Amino acid sequence: MASAVSLDVLANIVLKYSDGFRRRGLGFFALACIMAAFACLAQAVQTIELSVAYALWGAAGLCLTAATDFVLFGQRLNRFGWLGLGLMVWGIALLQRVN
Repeated sequence: MASAVSLDVLANIVLKYSDGFRRRGLGFFALACIMAAFACLAQAVQTIELSVAYALWGAAGLCLTAATDFVLFGQRLNRFGWLGLGLMVWGIALLQRVN
């Protein structure tokens, strides 16, 4: 799961640097990263329930991408963005309690 999340975040960062695919090499590298992330996710769902694994992958990817955006690009979340991230984390905690 950690590899899937890491590759997802890397794909998002590289996609930003690709400048909307104007830098095609970086754009294709981002695509390769996301395909590798899905391959890692496929391995993770062999031992983790699909609903939990996908939610965890998505939310962790979003949280880490937001943190990376702040560090690399100075982009900040407003209070609604923070609320959304908090609700996602809470939702995943609830999913894990149900399963």
